[in-house]
Amino acid sequence: MIYHCLLTTVYCLLSAVFDLNPPEMQVLIQSGLEFAYVEEFDSALIYFDEIIQLYPENPAGYFFKAALLQLKMMDQCQYSEEKEYFSLMKQTIKCANKVLKEEENLWAEFYLGSSYTYQAVFQGFKKNYLETFKHGVKGGRILQGIIEKDSIFYDAYLGTGTYQYFWARAARYLPILKLVGGDANEAIRKLHTAAEKSIYSKLTSKNSLVFIYGEEKNYNKADSIINSILLKYPGSRTLLWNKAELEFKNKNYLIAADLYTNLFSIYDTLNNKNYSNLAQCKLFIGKCFYELEEKDKAKEALKDVIGYKKHSKKYPKIKGYCREAYGLLSRIF
Repeated sequence: MIYHCLLTTVYCLLSAVFDLNPPEMQVLIQSGLEFAYVEEFDSALIYFDEIIQLYPENPAGYFFKAALLQLKMMDQCQYSEEKEYFSLMKQTIKCANKVLKEEENLWAEFYLGSSYTYQAVFQGFKKNYLETFKHGVKGGRILQGIIEKDSIFYDAYLGTGTYQYFWARAARYLPILKLVGGDANEAIRKLHTAAEKSIYSKLTSKNSLVFIYGEEKNYNKADSIINSILLKYPGSRTLLWNKAELEFKNKNYLIAADLYTNLFSIYDTLNNKNYSNLAQCKLFIGKCFYELEEKDKAKEALKDVIGYKKHSKKYPKIKGYCREAYGLLSRIF
């Protein structure tokens, strides 16, 4: 009887090793994500570090911590934590592959595929487009394979839909690449599925839809989605950037100027000034007033952009913002 109980206990322990999404971990992930959505990075980190401590063989904690660092670096326009970011992504891949050597596990495949798709986004942010393409294709195919095995694994729909959309756009606008396949409508359908039914990808999927509908000039749908999620997360800088960009694309320049002014005020109150984002806000404020033919306001904002040039060594993107500002000022004078 004791021998039987011992075998049962060992079996349960071994079976639990590859349960990569237990309920108690879901609570930790969701708690961390709620802080990440409003850029409270230190608070979110507490939960993802706890996952790593409690589940060191699970790729989940490493992946979400890496995704948090990615969001933080993109928000701060700095790559100071890049070494740790790539180390965490490497650990995610290592843990996922270790599980996959033992069994077919869709959550392990999910973290494996997602680690590549997130790195694709990060490399795109740094303008390393070859790496973006390489990682995006690799991750997208892994996530597509998950859906082919299990059509209700809804968290895989975000990466798959994003991959399919950008493949379709590349085929549409870059014929020199001679890409075939890719269906933008199917990609959008997948993102809607993820937005409605996924466990962890709802908000990110909605945010992606805002960008895609904006690119497709379907501004009404994009506006409806961004407004709905801003109601829940009104202080999210990431969402406010998307809202401002959407209004600018839709030529609602006065609304866009107000949004960029609001973003400027938010960044200006932070203890560690992010001069890149401050300069970017002023540039778009200047662009908005330029389009509205309010020359004095446009000149004032554009001169402010140039004033941030002294910080361009630490924030290289400021050089590009200054070039744009000089170009617009030359048209005004």
